[in-house]
Amino acid sequence: MNQAVIFYDSECLMCSTFVKFIIKHDVNKYFQFASLLSDYAQKLKLSKETVVVVDASHTLTHQHAIRYIIQKLPRFKWTVFFFWITPNFIQKGLYNFIAKNRKRVFGSTECTLAQTHKKRFIFQDNDHPNF
Repeated sequence: MNQAVIFYDSECLMCSTFVKFIIKHDVNKYFQFASLLSDYAQKLKLSKETVVVVDASHTLTHQHAIRYIIQKLPRFKWTVFFFWITPNFIQKGLYNFIAKNRKRVFGSTECTLAQTHKKRFIFQDNDHPNF
């Protein structure tokens, strides 16, 4: 089974809440998770300012990563329609606005999801799926 890794800001309350949402609705367990602050993310030289999705053939960031994640959640696939009808520059502007203000509006946290969902999180470089 193919899998993808979602790299997220583990110090951002909104980001951690989004990861909880994904874990709850990812019935096929397609996604694994890693912090953008992890050694694994640093080895891949990922930006710490955006959500990143890595699978066997793609590295997606910003609104493209969000769209990819939503497409893989069976109950929410229909919402991808909004990405199709909204011009890319509007999606990018909205994403950047939210990303820039997320910690100020939603606050910061120390994410403890990795302790409660250990099988879904990557802690070390050798834990990642084979792409």
